[in-house]
Amino acid sequence: MPASHRLALLPLLLALLAGCSSRGTNLNGPSETAATASPDQAEVASTVASNPVFVDDEISESPDQTSLSNDVGTGSVSVQGTIRPLAFWRTIRDVERTFEFAFSDTDSTGRPTTAVVTIHKHFTGSFNILVSDEVPEGNPPQSHVIHKPLVDNWVRRVLLKRVPLENSDRTVWRIAATSGVRITSRDATTKIQSLRIQSGAVDETIDNPLAFFRLRAMLQLDPAADVTITATTMRNDDVVLLYLLDRRIRFHNNGDNTYTATVNVPDRTGLHHVGVNALSNGTLFDDQAPYDSQTWITPYLVHPLELAAGTPTD
Repeated sequence: MPASHRLALLPLLLALLAGCSSRGTNLNGPSETAATASPDQAEVASTVASNPVFVDDEISESPDQTSLSNDVGTGSVSVQGTIRPLAFWRTIRDVERTFEFAFSDTDSTGRPTTAVVTIHKHFTGSFNILVSDEVPEGNPPQSHVIHKPLVDNWVRRVLLKRVPLENSDRTVWRIAATSGVRITSRDATTKIQSLRIQSGAVDETIDNPLAFFRLRAMLQLDPAADVTITATTMRNDDVVLLYLLDRRIRFHNNGDNTYTATVNVPDRTGLHHVGVNALSNGTLFDDQAPYDSQTWITPYLVHPLELAAGTPTD
């Protein structure tokens, strides 16, 4: 994980280790102390804090620019708007994090054996669009930037199980599964309905980004293999983009509320993420329309993932 991502997670890890309440803790407001946290809650927090790869998504806070200058991927639906965007990017100025702990499945001693940690982030900033200006023929091209207010809500879940240590009477908490990530802008009308991921023998459809992916049954893709992703949204004129850590690709609009893109899987071992972002047509092509967006981010593996001893199978 890049150093910048580790630093971005530092407040989250400190809050978890401090023992957040089951009602959640806002890092910008009062928080409960470790003394009020139960031993199980403190152990769960420590386990999650020790495994940031299952929390960080590599994508959501990126300031990288996405180019639209070639207008690739519009497909069969013509795009008409009041502005001609060349590129866009997000500027995140503030991140508020809250956490919820839920315990269940008590054993004969009254201790829980299952925990779910739900992590929320509230992003505020701006959605920035570089727009081409109309200039008289023969003059050099000119452009300006439009800034739209950005308010995004990010959510992810992590599932843990309490399991016995080998050759010991002690038990420990282990991460058993992680969900994907869902990011939705305030008052969004843009909705992703499903993602279909196809690569070789893999053919998986995701219709709930917050459903759990078991670590021992995680979506696994071969390095450098072609992967085709088909996104279904509520409209046939959305702008849909695929985000990987090192690239931004616009989906082809099939004209029937589905959008398709094919990419090569990066040859990087371990757990990574692929994001699909749907933007309303007006977000990019109407200077008066608000920022309207939804993103689903899905974890996947390249090569086997090295799991902690005792990682649950179910």
